Amino acid sequence: MPMITDQIENILRYHNQNGFRNDMKMIYGRIADLRQKPELSAINYKVAVPANRSSVSSVEVYVVRNATVSEMEMEAKELERFIDRLDHAISNLLPNERSILLSRYFTKDGSVKEFKNVAVECNYSEDWCKELNKRALEHIDTFLSGYKIEWQTLK
Repeated sequence: MPMITDQIENILRYHNQNGFRNDMKMIYGRIADLRQKPELSAINYKVAVPANRSSVSSVEVYVVRNATVSEMEMEAKELERFIDRLDHAISNLLPNERSILLSRYFTKDGSVKEFKNVAVECNYSEDWCKELNKRALEHIDTFLSGYKIEWQTLK
């Protein structure tokens, strides 16, 4: 099922602000912390202690930590693939669609430009800018279909 336009716009805004790359750096930082620290308290994971035992063995902590690291590495790799796919989708747009999209969503301050400003900048009518923007978002939507976007910032 294709993503809705608002979600694609949110993805583009977040991508412009390097949000996905920052998320990936944060994951790798948490992985490094986990590998350096002997306990799991650094990332708020808790190992359930059975009622008949007062503590958890070091082997159990090691197993949980390694499982957590593996999950986080998979999450980071999935995020990396998503970023690559998004960049590829943007680069494969038609030149006029890409110029509208880049002008509208990829601003220095992270805001979204009004269509009238994009129209002046790209030398198109406002209605044509809206049409090109719609097409570009649909192409990106199609290209990204199948990805499950669950990052907190996009909800």
